[in-house]
This record gives sequence, structure tokens and C-alpha cells, in this order.
Amino acid sequence: MSDPAPAASSTTTTAWHTLSADDALAAQGVTAAQGLSAAEVTARRAKYGPNKFTEQETESRWHAFLRQYADIMQIVLLVAGIASIVVVRQVSTGVMLILLTVFNAYLGLSQEGKAAAAVAALQQMMVVKARVRRDGELEEVPAQELVPGDIVAFEAGDVVTADGRLLKAATVEIDEAALTGESLPVPKQLDAVAENAPLGDRTNMAFMNTNVTRGAGEMIVVSTGMSTEVGHISGMLQASEEDETPLTRQINVLTQQLLVIAGLALVASISIGYFVHGQTFDVLFVTAIAFAVSAIPTGLPAVITTILSYGSQQLAKANAIVKQLRSVETLGSTSAINSDKTGTLTLNQMTAVELTIPGRRHTVSGTGYGFEGKIARVGGDDDVPLDAFLLPGLLASDAVVKDGEMIGDPTEGALVVLAEKGGLGTAATRERYPRLATLPFDSEYKLMATFHNMKDETGKEVVRAFIKGAPDQLLTRGSNLISHALTGTIPVDEDVREKLNAET
Repeated sequence: MSDPAPAASSTTTTAWHTLSADDALAAQGVTAAQGLSAAEVTARRAKYGPNKFTEQETESRWHAFLRQYADIMQIVLLVAGIASIVVVRQVSTGVMLILLTVFNAYLGLSQEGKAAAAVAALQQMMVVKARVRRDGELEEVPAQELVPGDIVAFEAGDVVTADGRLLKAATVEIDEAALTGESLPVPKQLDAVAENAPLGDRTNMAFMNTNVTRGAGEMIVVSTGMSTEVGHISGMLQASEEDETPLTRQINVLTQQLLVIAGLALVASISIGYFVHGQTFDVLFVTAIAFAVSAIPTGLPAVITTILSYGSQQLAKANAIVKQLRSVETLGSTSAINSDKTGTLTLNQMTAVELTIPGRRHTVSGTGYGFEGKIARVGGDDDVPLDAFLLPGLLASDAVVKDGEMIGDPTEGALVVLAEKGGLGTAATRERYPRLATLPFDSEYKLMATFHNMKDETGKEVVRAFIKGAPDQLLTRGSNLISHALTGTIPVDEDVREKLNAET
């Protein structure tokens, strides 16, 4: 049986992106400091249902087994087996054909059962938690327990657990590629936007199943489960009908052709035997049935099922779960895959391959977000310390890289990995120089600045700003460059700007 469908949320009729944060709180009857009470959470869960998608009706094992006989070849083999026993009186042949259909059905059912068990195990492992404020206290609850009106806190690396109107957003960026197709993270803000703004331009909203790549913030939940934007997509996918695979269509055509040939042979053999040779109809009918059964390729379904099962096992070794055997054939018959989305044809990873400082060039080895690799100088150049050149990229970045996985912006991830290859430990360096404030990146001025507690050459406590951004913007604002030998500075004039801009 399927789970009860979550109740449709009446809050989805409100254009939440057109409201201010205060108006959104008032519409939900909640304050950001207190959140919902336990009693109100219970009442709203009863009204709106759990925060999850409607699951398709679970198919019984017997129904799944009988579904394997929907294949035309299976039906032909079953009829041939019964005909062999009842008409031709060849019991052993008939039993073998019937057992062959059972074997084919068992293989298909077994593969589907393994896939269903694997998917269920993955779902149990992937229980998403949400940090929610209720009765004035911040607590962690399973995401499916969220209700409209909950105040949810999030930070970089979190998955958005429901659709919500942002209440706080400190340099928040969210990857909405799965929902809108936009490959770059979307900067978020708190101001109301126009009612007719498309989904990708509703920058004061956070949507379920998108990923927070930068910053931290809070939102008030306005839609849950099937009422969310991604829930609408899920509903459309569940309503779509499955098409026959190319192999299924070809086998059905072959089966129909064989049936026509067998039928014509049956009629021809009876006609010739009766009218030409004068044989009795009873003898001719039994002989013709045996002839028609022998024309059926009884081993074909077993061969196809075995090959597809082997293909599913090979895919399983590559960590791909095949829910139905026919999917293996569909993938095998694919001749071209067209895609323009980052993260499908590409890995959505960036790697620094060269470090240029005044008077020096260094090559960087290694790929992806692994720390394996090194920064190598050109032969003949003096070995100079690189900390002063790597530190701004590390401190003025929010990305976190661990065990080859990156959370955050790909460009920042590349800078963090570059610093690690240069010998700077990310966690220890950020702990030593704590961030005091941040000027978030903006497409208008194309840079980001962070401010940190540090000590100058005399040991005096100072606050220093580290800036990263587009080279033309930094060169326009900068007046001096640190020399590669760290012995002084180089004035930045128009000639220097033109030279460095040409190199970038």
C-alpha cells in the first residue's frame, strides 16, 4: 500500500516572494525568535501532512511475478507448454516450457527485488536533518517533520529541506541547478521581488532539495512535501507513463511474425494432409500443433534475461542500481547523450594549474579537489616563500575541502586546494586568523573581501583585509604589488596594469 498523500498546503497560493520577511512571519502567525510551539507543530502536521513526496503504490510480490507474464513471448511459451501437454500429449516438453517461463519471471523478479532493497537501504542511510527553532530553542529534527511556519537555520553545505522565505542571509548562495538548470550558485537577498518573477529570479526564496554553497541564514517554511516546487516536478514524473524499450518492441514484432508463420504453417499442414493425403483431422491437428510449437524459439527469453541480468551485475559493480532489467537494454541501445549542463558532461570542478606572481611563474600539478600535487618553480628561478601570495585566496574563501570532496564555490575550492599544496593547512590557518567581517562577492564590483585579526611585523594587533576577485578590478583599485622576493613593493602604473591584464 502507498503512504497517505501529504495534504496540499494552502500556503502555496500565496506569492511569498512578493512579501517582506515581516509580512511572511505575520502571515504564518509566528515570530522568528520563538518559532512554533509544540502544540502548533502537531496541529500543522495534521493539516499539511509530512514533509515528503507521495510514494507510488507498493506492488505486491505476486503481482510483480505475474507482471513478468505481460511479455508476449512469455505468453506464447505458456500457451505452447499447455498445448504440448493437453493436445500433443508431450508432458515433458510442456512442463519444460512452463518451467522456462517461471525461470524467466523469477530472474526478472529477483533483479527488481535486489534493486528495491538497495534503494530502500540508501533511503534509510540518507535521512536529512534540519535545524529548526521551536519554543525559542534551536533543535535538530528529521526533515520530514517540518511544517509550514517552522523557522529553519542553515549554512554552507546544508541541503534546503523545504521551500522557505528567507529571513536572514549572510552572503548566502544556493546551488539551484537541479531545479532551474542554472549551473552557478544563486546569491540570495531579503528584499521582496516582483510577483511575475520566474523561479530562478526569486532570490529571497530557498527551495527544497537545493544545496547551500556559501554563507548562513534562516528561513520560514512556506511549503512542504508535494506542495514544494520540486514536489510539483515529482508529481509530474509519477504521472508519466513508461514507454516500451527498443528491445521489447523488437521482440514483440518478432513474436508476432513467428505467430503468423506458425499459424500459416498450421493451416497449410492441415489442409495438405487432409485434402491431398486423406489423413484424419485428429491426427493432422496434433501433428500441426507440434509443428507450430517447434517453430517457437523457446530459449530466446531465457537468453535475453540472462544477458540483461549479467549487464545489471556489471552496472552494480560500477555503483549503478538497475531497478528493471529492461533498463539495461535501454542504456545499451543509447547512441548519443546530449547535455549542456555543468556537472553532467563535466565534473563541476576547477583546478589551479598555474600560479603567477610578479616576476615568477609556477606550475601546479594534481587535478580535482585532492591535495596530491605540488607547486613547482621554473628551473633557474630562486625558491621564494609563497605564503603571502596563497594566504588571501585561502582566507577570502568559504569553500571547505575534505577527502577530495568540496562544499562551496568551485573557484574557491581550487584556491583552497592550491593553498594546501603550498603547505598551508586550511583549518589551522583559518583558526589562527579569525574572520571579523565579510564583504560578499557582487557581480557589480566583482570582488570579495574578508577582514581578519593579525599581527604586523612589530607584533602589534592589526586588522587586515584580504581581497580576491577579477584581475582588472583588483589592478584598478590596487596601488602596489608585493615583489616576488618579499623585499618591497612594486608601484602599479598603467604599464604594469596593461602587462598583467595581458597575462590574465
